[in-house]
Amino acid sequence: MMSIFNSQLLRPGFTLGKGQKLFQDIEREIIRAVFWEKCVTQSQLVTMTKIPQQTVSRLLKSLMQSGVLLQTAELLPNPKGKPGAGIKVNPAFAYTLGLSILFDAISVAVMDFAGNVIHSELVEMSDMSIPSVLKTAEQLIKQISTRFAIDPDRVLGMGVGISGFFSSMDGKMNTHHTLEEWAQIDIVQIVSKHFQLPTWLVNDATGAAAGEGVAGIGRQYKNFVYLFVSSAFGGGIVNNSEVLRGTYGNAGELGDMLPPKLYAHPNLELLKRILKKHGVNIPSIYKLNEDFDVDWPGVEEWLFKVQDSFDLVATCCSALLDAEAIIIGGHIPKSLAQKVISRIDVYAQFRRGAKRPLPQIVVSGIDHNPVSIGAATLPLREVCL
Repeated sequence: MMSIFNSQLLRPGFTLGKGQKLFQDIEREIIRAVFWEKCVTQSQLVTMTKIPQQTVSRLLKSLMQSGVLLQTAELLPNPKGKPGAGIKVNPAFAYTLGLSILFDAISVAVMDFAGNVIHSELVEMSDMSIPSVLKTAEQLIKQISTRFAIDPDRVLGMGVGISGFFSSMDGKMNTHHTLEEWAQIDIVQIVSKHFQLPTWLVNDATGAAAGEGVAGIGRQYKNFVYLFVSSAFGGGIVNNSEVLRGTYGNAGELGDMLPPKLYAHPNLELLKRILKKHGVNIPSIYKLNEDFDVDWPGVEEWLFKVQDSFDLVATCCSALLDAEAIIIGGHIPKSLAQKVISRIDVYAQFRRGAKRPLPQIVVSGIDHNPVSIGAATLPLREVCL
């Protein structure tokens, strides 16, 4: 992920150690195991990490003294011996910020060190210029920080998700034409300088997939493909709980599987146009979940137009990646996503009375603002996990 980690940007609440790292590799291994399991014992950590028991004990003592991990009063069962005290991540050790820059809206999310979403908020905007976006984002962050008593010195960093694709390996993006001012510039440097925070950048769909893996139903799966249905159609890939980036940062461009002359892109702008034709006006795709009716006239027409597209993409993802799950998310209403899932047909050869194992197809577990929530996971993933 395109990033900037300048020690001068690190807030006073954190201290870099050896090699200008917040955590050494072996410490990260311990933190990673505790984070994903949520609560473990010392003996379980030894088994999971293969790190010697004495080393695990020493590292745990250090990480608890610095407030990274906590020991719980609860005793967890141990099949091979006595119950052990639970160890979990300290949610208040750090906080992260996520900023999504969409076609006509921004969203800000705040997440704690355990991956819990403190709050997220979206604002639709007519002016998506750099000064306007930064000013509005700063106001939102101040409001949320005040409301939830977030100590600014405990903010670890910021993630940014934006609509577009990386045009080269220099981190610059070819953004959607509605975000012209953001195209081919150093977004990471601009955002990092404004907020004085280490910053990471992904496209919107990859960001949403990253968030699904931490705060959504994706946490149940180590390997999944995320279908991002919004103003446009894209996706993200999570492999062994890590976000797959690809050579340039564009892994998961699922829309490019669909030649537009042959397949309708399953996006919400198409849904909006079809509904309008049938007399149903949708002011915002971002609020569809609040009042969407799956029986509206035009919904079946959209489903008919895009069903082959979903079938093709799901089949390709299943065949190529052998994922545990395909998750349908973005800004699509959950009731509509369920309708899509019930009709998806993933092709697989039938041999000796059986097909190969196919992925589960499920609806996203994140209700609102998936991109900013996903962006907020980037500092955790890059620095700690």
